Amino acid sequence: MIGNNFSLQQTANVAGNFLSRYVNFLMLFFPITAFLVVPVIPGTTIITVLAGLMFFVIPLSTLKENKYMFYRDLFYFLCVVTVLSFCSQFINLVTNLKLIKPLILINHNDFTKTFYRKSHLTQTLPLLVGFVIYAYVKYFSTDKIIDYIYWGLRLLCLYGFYEFCFYMLTGQNGDFMVNRTFGEGEKSASLFQTVNLGGISMMRFKSYTGEPSMFVFTVFPFWVLTFGLNRTFDKFLLLGCLILTFSTTAYACMILFGGFWIIYRRQFQLFYYLSIGVVLLCFVLQLDIFQHMLDSIYNFVFAGKLESSASARDRSNGFFTHVSYWASLNVFSQAFGIGFGYVRSTDFFSTIIVNNGLIGIMVFTAFVLRNLWLDIPGKLLSICYKAGLFMVYLIMMATVPEFAYPSLWIYIALGYVLQNNKEPLIYEEPVYTYTPAPKMLSNA
Repeated sequence: MIGNNFSLQQTANVAGNFLSRYVNFLMLFFPITAFLVVPVIPGTTIITVLAGLMFFVIPLSTLKENKYMFYRDLFYFLCVVTVLSFCSQFINLVTNLKLIKPLILINHNDFTKTFYRKSHLTQTLPLLVGFVIYAYVKYFSTDKIIDYIYWGLRLLCLYGFYEFCFYMLTGQNGDFMVNRTFGEGEKSASLFQTVNLGGISMMRFKSYTGEPSMFVFTVFPFWVLTFGLNRTFDKFLLLGCLILTFSTTAYACMILFGGFWIIYRRQFQLFYYLSIGVVLLCFVLQLDIFQHMLDSIYNFVFAGKLESSASARDRSNGFFTHVSYWASLNVFSQAFGIGFGYVRSTDFFSTIIVNNGLIGIMVFTAFVLRNLWLDIPGKLLSICYKAGLFMVYLIMMATVPEFAYPSLWIYIALGYVLQNNKEPLIYEEPVYTYTPAPKMLSNA
């Protein structure tokens, strides 16, 4: 009898250790969002499939308190989703909601249907998976998860450099990995975009996130965090990849964070050298041989995005259409929205305000930004984590409507991992000092 109990306890301990290692291992695959394990089943990314399999291991874990908190948070999440769903659909039913054609509906079929549309259910499932991954990281990971996260990002960059170099050498898209499609299988999740700089055609960096904007959304907060973790290699690797996206959002956010970092760290000497470097760069680019390159960069990254490009028009039209539609709704629909997953704009703000109303925005904002008050050991690490969190929140609200990307949920949960460690997780580079050898005493 005693032997059987010991055997059961030993099995449970093995399951508990396996669970922590399993969650860390998942981080190698979190950036892979445009590849499906089963192409005919939407949403079956590698991390989604592995996270689903993990459900069968959790009951065997010896981490009783962690299991309780995991199921508790999941229960609260389901309660919030259920209440918001019931309220929005009940309001739609009693007020006889009408949809308008300019709305960017996720599912254009059954345009007149407003009560529990199919997309309301299908879009909730990725949200649930994202929250489950968040809870995995929060309750079952170890501090080693940071190394796995950055190895996942390194693999992401490696594939991106392969695509970039393949296009430079052949002039063709070398993406052999992405197999995901959107809609009714008519649009590839891999957005192939190029930019011509002074007669040199280059591919915009995206890797297997699908498109440059999603690469920025995935990578940027972890790049900010490298400043607090003192990960020099990852800092410059991610910076180089962000530059190659030729994304206005990436450049604007890098300038914003760079200015903050220089002021906070009082590195005014660095600002002085950067200013000289910018002046010299501008002078060089004004030369005839580089003039076309300067014009190309400015027109593509800034002027083209801010003035009259199709992208800018689509974004502004989608934003104003959705906000205007929300403003025309009754007060109850303005509060609770018309239903999660009904519409999808080019930004999350105008998406969520129609889908979930003011209450939905407040719930989501409170959930994300409450981490700004976490007590993370190490002042520098705490500031970098919170700066990255705030920046990715702004990127999402302004340019990215993706709510189910694992990177977002992992970064939010990472704050609790950092907080629960007693010592700051800063990987300091060794400092070598010269100590003169003691002088030998003379016998004379």
